[in-house]
Amino acid sequence: TLPVYVVALLILVPIVSNRTKGQLQTLALSIMGFIYIGWMFGHLGYLANAPHAYGYLLYLVFAVELNDVAAFTCGRLFGKHKLRDRVSPGKTVEGALGALVFSLTLPWLLRFSFPHFGALQLVLTGLIVGIGGQLGDLAISVIKRDIGVKDMGALIPGHGGILDRVDSLIYTAPLFLHMVDYF
Repeated sequence: TLPVYVVALLILVPIVSNRTKGQLQTLALSIMGFIYIGWMFGHLGYLANAPHAYGYLLYLVFAVELNDVAAFTCGRLFGKHKLRDRVSPGKTVEGALGALVFSLTLPWLLRFSFPHFGALQLVLTGLIVGIGGQLGDLAISVIKRDIGVKDMGALIPGHGGILDRVDSLIYTAPLFLHMVDYF
């Protein structure tokens, strides 16, 4: 229910400040920022309270970073077809497929992270990291392209900032949590 209350409070800002001009964009960006970064990323906190929290969290952090590396590596080695050239010009279909294959294999190799998972949960975990991780990366790319910035920070030179290191987690954490809760 938290998103409902936050959105309701954000809508009060232009009302209380008695402004109308330019408020729709400000509200949309505020709501997007809260939902995407605050609420979706906050699912890591919910995972921290799960019975197998260490296995889940360590796996997700490790797997999404390896998914990014696999996409980059496969894209460099085999990439010929652009995935979404206006959103992220460096990403290729071959890189995305290579990362997906890698991410579908990784849960089986690191099964000790969640020994209670059956085959279906392992496949879903691979799909969540392989597809969700790339969608998280592309979603941040859309935002960066729209506001006209290359990097979201300079803390890690050459890596686009901290947000570029965790964008895949923003997408995968809620998907993984809800998959775990479902089963």
